Amino acid sequence: MKTAIHLLCAGIFWIWNLCFLLLIYFGLLPVSGFEVVRAMVDGTIPFPFVVSLVGILVVPPVCTGLGFWRLRRHPVLLMRLFYGIEAPLLGLLLLRLFVLRETTPGSAFVLAAFGFAIATFALELFFGYAAYQKPLAWFQMATHSLVLMVGLYVGGILLFYTVPALCVFLYTFVTGLLHVTSLLQGDWWRDVFRALTSSPWHSLLWGTMSLFLFGFSCTLFVAMPYGLVNLYTRSWGRILTAFGRQHGWRQGGLVTGGVAIATLLLFIQTQAQPQVKAFQLLDPLPQTEVARQAVLAQSETVRQGLTNAYLQPYRYLSPWPESNALVSWYQDLFNLSLDQARFWQNWHNRFLSPFLYQGQRSDDAKAAQLYAQVFDQPIQKAERQPIQQALQSTVNREETKAGLLNINQEIVYLAQQQVSVQEQGDWAEVTLFERYENNTPQDQEIFYSFSLPESAVITGLWLGDDLQPQTRYPFVVSPRGAAQKVYNEEVERGQRQAPTDPALLEQVGPQQYRLRVFPIPPRNTVEGRPGRTDLWLTYKALPQNDQWPLPQLTEKRSIYWDRKTAHLRPQGATKLDQDTWLEAGIPVAASVQPRRHQAVFPEGYRVIAEPLSGTTAPLQGQHLALVMDTSYSMQAQSKRLAKTVQELERIGNNNTLDWYVAGAEDTPQRLDKAPHPKDLLFFGSLQLSEMLKQFEQLQDSRSYDAIILVTDEGSYELANDEAEVPPPDAPLWVLHLGGHLPSAYQDAVLQAIQASRGGVATEVSELLQRLAMNRQDSRVASVADGYVWRVEPVSADQSTDVSAPDFIALAARQLILKLGRDGDMGQLEQLDRVHAVAKRSQIVTPYSSMLVLVDARQREALRQAEASADRFKRQVEMGNDTLTQPANLLNDPASAPEPGVLLGLGGLAAVLWLQRRSQNRKMPWINKG
Repeated sequence: MKTAIHLLCAGIFWIWNLCFLLLIYFGLLPVSGFEVVRAMVDGTIPFPFVVSLVGILVVPPVCTGLGFWRLRRHPVLLMRLFYGIEAPLLGLLLLRLFVLRETTPGSAFVLAAFGFAIATFALELFFGYAAYQKPLAWFQMATHSLVLMVGLYVGGILLFYTVPALCVFLYTFVTGLLHVTSLLQGDWWRDVFRALTSSPWHSLLWGTMSLFLFGFSCTLFVAMPYGLVNLYTRSWGRILTAFGRQHGWRQGGLVTGGVAIATLLLFIQTQAQPQVKAFQLLDPLPQTEVARQAVLAQSETVRQGLTNAYLQPYRYLSPWPESNALVSWYQDLFNLSLDQARFWQNWHNRFLSPFLYQGQRSDDAKAAQLYAQVFDQPIQKAERQPIQQALQSTVNREETKAGLLNINQEIVYLAQQQVSVQEQGDWAEVTLFERYENNTPQDQEIFYSFSLPESAVITGLWLGDDLQPQTRYPFVVSPRGAAQKVYNEEVERGQRQAPTDPALLEQVGPQQYRLRVFPIPPRNTVEGRPGRTDLWLTYKALPQNDQWPLPQLTEKRSIYWDRKTAHLRPQGATKLDQDTWLEAGIPVAASVQPRRHQAVFPEGYRVIAEPLSGTTAPLQGQHLALVMDTSYSMQAQSKRLAKTVQELERIGNNNTLDWYVAGAEDTPQRLDKAPHPKDLLFFGSLQLSEMLKQFEQLQDSRSYDAIILVTDEGSYELANDEAEVPPPDAPLWVLHLGGHLPSAYQDAVLQAIQASRGGVATEVSELLQRLAMNRQDSRVASVADGYVWRVEPVSADQSTDVSAPDFIALAARQLILKLGRDGDMGQLEQLDRVHAVAKRSQIVTPYSSMLVLVDARQREALRQAEASADRFKRQVEMGNDTLTQPANLLNDPASAPEPGVLLGLGGLAAVLWLQRRSQNRKMPWINKG
């Protein structure tokens, strides 16, 4: 009997490892190993999975080597090595690779304890008890107490699966034997035998070995809880016996009891999940100031809780209520009642509680909504780092569309950037060229949000891939809604089939623009070079501070550059840091003298640009409405807000100031004096459209010379497309604190700013200066960048003579601004009218976008979009990525097939494959054609 046991122990260890090593190192790696290594280098396989893959490849050969070197003459010790170290390690790595995702404090504690127990067991296996080192002996006693706890815990979990799996396996085996006779009566087994005997020996060898390894592993899995508990308990018993003889049995028992209590306390403590407290604080949303202050006092707990709820599919195996796979399995297998099956399911869930989410699966959508309502930012934008970390912890195919999660992500490389300037006296045409390189295996989209001076106008956009302007794809000027629709459809289409290159350039604010390019093609594996796309962008601008202004970045997605990026300028190469896209401007080559320009348009208007001369009189005699934003994000601007209030108060001696406070959840108020930031409660989310509505509610019959909204950068992604924006009865000015303009405005808000002859600014001094200049002459269309722009009607027979023909683009921008201000932009006829000016002048405006198309199919799609009634209706670009939902293995019984079913499916697949190969040899014409 002893010899038989030794042979069984040695056979299990050597046969399993031999099959594994032959299959992996001589079967799979020579075929696909190079591809796996290249995928690791390219980043296709996330780093956590690289560690797991390497571990799976390293653990068996290392254990095999240790077994041969130290334990080959001790079969029982080989069994300890296999069931106590190798199998648990491989189990952990496989779980990490296919089941476990991002760890939480609870799951991390369990996994760390399991890993520590394996290491402790390994030390005892190879080195025994440290009898001559008293501190080490006490430490060994304590750690082996943890080994005991881990063995009981893991064995308890596995019993929930291995007991029914063993029953299924035995049932499958017995029923299979009963059907052997009936199966042999048919003729199909002769075809199978012929297929097996006629197939190449290597296919037969690897197929048979794979099935044997899989089946052998299944039987070992069934025995694992018994072996693990036995080995870990006996290991603790050996140390306890040795420790008790040396230091006393009572001390050994106290150490084990203390470790057990500490382990249980930590097990319970680490299971606390922050979303429980967060939902309690926010259900319902606080309506009183006291309740809001309570939420703000625990804002970090709320933030962590909502983030945990949003990421629960990636941090937990299943929500607790959905972990119910054992119920139906136990009912079908053991003929239990529903209550009896739920009894065992509840005990299973208690064991697995560190890996189960305490809530509902729908909590992720609820958390995203609450996060936006409380913290005034999309959760994907505010919590990019933890979300990106969670995505890297699971097998998730990232979307090619550049969303909020791709902000500042290093995906597409900016290899070259060149700026050239053609000066035309007091204005210039600037050309920006960029080359993008994609080293990833997927098509990618890049996104730029940038600003230009208000008087600047974009006049061209092209795409290519060979640095040749002659072969580049040209742009078309299209209504903003139609252009956006066609571009988004192309991106969605490109994710399903071979994409073709579109690019979209839009104006989304008085100074803000948005550029998107898709696709940047993937790396060419044949030629070994990255996918490339070239882009050209041209615009015309007036000088500022003896420089030709360059676009200033407000946000980028999926694009990056480094010190190796070639930044070429008219004066030579330059160096920029990794946070700077373009410098402020290019120095003018010669002295610039502002001069008068004019342009006459067929629509019956003349646009005149005159240099601004003299000093601007200070603002006085004005009745101003000052509206303060008190959303949560303004808390970060409280110091700047206090300084801004002081600066505005200074003009109160010569002007009349009315102060308004706009608040979340409809709590606006009108104040008799300037508010102090310390007296304001910053809470919730607030959009510009909501601020205007609240102001209109409190305005009553008061009339103002200007309305000034004091806010921060805001969250454009939270804007509501359907929200109505009341037209202001005075120029609307938006003062953005923090020195940054928002990436975009909702179209209705942008129209309200422009139609009221308002604007945007980031400094109080700039705002007051522009207010004073616009006040001096009511006939002025706009005052910007050192020029006064006037638009006046002319007779139809007048010439279109201009002082500089290319100046027509700059003038057309001002004409469209005037037409948009005077006409009803809610009418399709008026929108078509201003679009006709933009199309003829080939410029980008708030109503007309530039779209690069490359084939007839795209042009037909654009033609249909331009003919639709909603061709000017542009949607708010939310930028939210659609995250994949990992499978819930604890909820759907079909996702976890029974061992017998797996064996049957594997054997059937192998038989069918071999049989098909045999038939193909008999009928070779099948593979022809």
